[in-house]
Amino acid sequence: MTEQIKFIVKEINSTLGRNYYLIQFDALDEKQLLQLLVDLLVNLGAGEKLDVNEDDSETVSFRLLEMLGSVKYRPPSTVEPTRFRSQLLAGDSRTIHHVLHWLLSNKEQVKNTAYLAKYLKIPDIPSDVVRNNTIQDLLDQYQSLIDEFKDAHKRTRMLEKENASEIINDIKEMAVERDMVIKRLESVQVNLVDVHNKDELLNLSKTLRLQQEKAKELELQFDTQQSQLNLASDQLKRYLNVIHGQSAATKTPTDIIKHLQEEIQLNSYLVKEKLPQEAAHIQKELNIMQNIAAEQHPSRSDLHVVQDKIAVVNGEMEQLVQRKLATSGPQEDKLAPFRQQAAVIRRNKETSATRVHELAAALKQHEATLADLQSQVKQLLGDTVLRGEELKKYVNSLRTKSTVYKRQRANLLALKSEAGILARTIQIISVADPTVEMALVNHKKMIIDDEKDLLSKDDDNSMDLGKKSFHDLSQIVAKTAQKLSEVRQEIQPLADKIKPVKEEFQSVQQQYEQRKRVYEATSINIASQMEPLKNQVKTLTDQLNSKEDEWKNLRQKITKAESLQEIVMYEMKNSMQSPRKPSKMEALKLKVSDLKRIVENLEKEQTAISSRQGVVEEQTNLWENTLKLLRCKMAARNAPAARQGRMHITQHSQMLTLT
Repeated sequence: MTEQIKFIVKEINSTLGRNYYLIQFDALDEKQLLQLLVDLLVNLGAGEKLDVNEDDSETVSFRLLEMLGSVKYRPPSTVEPTRFRSQLLAGDSRTIHHVLHWLLSNKEQVKNTAYLAKYLKIPDIPSDVVRNNTIQDLLDQYQSLIDEFKDAHKRTRMLEKENASEIINDIKEMAVERDMVIKRLESVQVNLVDVHNKDELLNLSKTLRLQQEKAKELELQFDTQQSQLNLASDQLKRYLNVIHGQSAATKTPTDIIKHLQEEIQLNSYLVKEKLPQEAAHIQKELNIMQNIAAEQHPSRSDLHVVQDKIAVVNGEMEQLVQRKLATSGPQEDKLAPFRQQAAVIRRNKETSATRVHELAAALKQHEATLADLQSQVKQLLGDTVLRGEELKKYVNSLRTKSTVYKRQRANLLALKSEAGILARTIQIISVADPTVEMALVNHKKMIIDDEKDLLSKDDDNSMDLGKKSFHDLSQIVAKTAQKLSEVRQEIQPLADKIKPVKEEFQSVQQQYEQRKRVYEATSINIASQMEPLKNQVKTLTDQLNSKEDEWKNLRQKITKAESLQEIVMYEMKNSMQSPRKPSKMEALKLKVSDLKRIVENLEKEQTAISSRQGVVEEQTNLWENTLKLLRCKMAARNAPAARQGRMHITQHSQMLTLT
């Protein structure tokens, strides 16, 4: 039970945006639980907003049960319906928790059911109001609209569930067709390079195409109007025959007079009995509608009171009928069959009168449509209209032309598809081997030259054939026919061999397409399923890396702590021993004092060096100057004697005298 309440609290917080806790939700009273249930149903689209505290209990119970019925909620089988209703309206926590758990666990299904119930609900209309013809027509129209909505909803659901692989295949086919069109346009542009007036020709072809399309539209319009005219004329003849009683046999004057008398009787019945009854019935309905409009809007209690009154009146009527049957004599029982026959005749009379009225209205409508179609045909064709055998011949010629057109169109589509496949293969081959395109161009040039040669040879042969006799020509024709038959006989076994191969290829192609679609669908599904798994793996690896870093840091801290702990233990043991060794602190102090002495010695050396720096610099300058003098002397000694001089060398100096 606690798991169920946890689930309810979690889903309500996410659905309604509440901030309930488990204890807070458990502490809600009956009114608050009912209001929470109503808010949840309103959020799921099962009804309009309702306030449990302000509205009366009868309205709340009726609306709440109506909303639960619209989402097709069924109480548990172990609980009686009356008990369930009383517990629900009383705000029993267990009952409301069960309803909330069912609604939240089937959230999507409940939303869909509520959406459909909004448009598929049939209004509750009393039986005496349904008998009205206008109300019945409106109900039929409402039912037809419901059926249309069901069909549209099914189609949308099917489109939503449509596999993505079909869309991908369509996109791929469109891409292939686009490449074929681009290639065809490039080839056309290459062929149009040498044409000078191509813009003018394109404009002329565009106008020709537009005119051809207009001609086709006019032909289709003419065919449809002609068929409508024929149908209207046939219907008119049929209705005239039905109304006036015309047939293939000839009518005598007495038959005509009899038919006219029947029409007069029928019209008199319509004028004297039928139409006044309908007018009185319509006036009565109008008075009822005016009284209803003038009265105030009835509440649910008023409707219950009226229904109770109707039930009481029906019971009284049944008692009166039973009394009448008990007190009726044998003669009245004998007259009952005749009364029934009279009632049947009266009903048949009324139905036949209504049928005649409907047929007359339909006849007028068809006559109006026939007149409109005749005027349109006269505007299009003038006064000449095909009839009889001419019309049959024209229709037969149109049928033959349409069959020929369809056959040629199918052939053209097959050739276009084959040409597209060949163009695609040529493109692939040319991309793989660029020399193929040059070979194709040369081949086209050779074909054009061969055609020119054949045309010249045909001209020569035609001149020769003009000189030959009829017998020679017949022999030539017979030889060519024989050659053709031999070639066909040679080709026939190849064609027979190709047929099973082609059938096998088609079956394999179909299997390949099916397997390809299945593969693409499965790959898409696997990819869609792999994405969340990849994200989960990535998050787990990131968590693992972060945990490893934390573990390394903790390991370093632990090693530091262990080393410090060892030092502390060593110090404690050392302090406890009698011949105590120097502690770590003392060793560190000794090291610090040694380092301080080294630093002081270094500072003294630095001061001594800084004090001697000026003398050393001066000495270095003197040595550098001495070196320069020696180098100059060596250079002057090694240089060739440009001038004569004498050098005096003593023990401590040298002197050069130039003369």
